[in-house]
Amino acid sequence: MSADQPVEAMAPRRLLEEPPPAPDAAVEPVPQRPAPIATVAAPPQLVVGMPIDPRTGEPRRPVVIVLATVLCWLAVAITAASVLWVYWDAISRFAQASWLMGQFVTEPGSLERVLLAVAVTAVAIIIGTANAIVGYYAFTGYRWTRIAGLISAALTCGALVLNQLGWYAIPAAVLGAALLWLPPAKRFFIAWTARRHPQQVFAPPTVDVVYGPLPRYQA
Repeated sequence: MSADQPVEAMAPRRLLEEPPPAPDAAVEPVPQRPAPIATVAAPPQLVVGMPIDPRTGEPRRPVVIVLATVLCWLAVAITAASVLWVYWDAISRFAQASWLMGQFVTEPGSLERVLLAVAVTAVAIIIGTANAIVGYYAFTGYRWTRIAGLISAALTCGALVLNQLGWYAIPAAVLGAALLWLPPAKRFFIAWTARRHPQQVFAPPTVDVVYGPLPRYQA
């Protein structure tokens, strides 16, 4: 090999392939918005006509329920104050302490006086317990308190065997029981009944069910 001949093996190779041209920005494909995912609709909620308190998420308590609760608990307080007054008066004038104690002739320290004091206490406990139960459970939305309120009002008439202070518990219990029968109280009880014992509601049937790959993945 002579020195005048070029050495082809030592010459650098040129790239024969040119890079592909850049795509035109004006003809870029517009991205397609994916189709929404099919979901199952929630079952319809039971409408009972009572607004929901946004602070508690519970049926809003009407004014008549609050007044009925206050009156029932007021009857409890009056009965308690009455029986305490009876105890105080029984120390010095037993026969005048209550109507029941004045119906019997008793001697100081006798068993009859003890039994009469127990009877007065039992009457006060029955009246106070009945009104306390009605007031509390009406405030928390139990519908059976409408009937229980009538019973407690009848039991409160037993305050007649106490002193005159106890008599004021009767109109409080009667008025509290009457408020539970008003239409706002009825709607409140119905709303709470539906909340505690919801009816079984079936969801609407699902249609257009697609099996296999969704259409947007089949392209």
